[in-house]
Amino acid sequence: MTLMNCKECGKLVLRSQTDYCAECQSLRDHRFFQVRNYLRAHPSSTVWEVAQKTGIPLGKILELNKEQYITFRS
Repeated sequence: MTLMNCKECGKLVLRSQTDYCAECQSLRDHRFFQVRNYLRAHPSSTVWEVAQKTGIPLGKILELNKEQYITFRS
């Protein structure tokens, strides 16, 4: 195992299956479930609407999209 810095907070951690420390990964998982649940209830929502309604910053939603946690229709 190698040491690395968490991509979110910069804390030094042992690299495992993710690029985030346990706390940041837990927060990312929570954000994912919030977005997923909102999109299931409102499937035609835009990224901006999801950010406004869930309170999750737009940049964090776009990160989830970039890392293929969630996808939006064009």
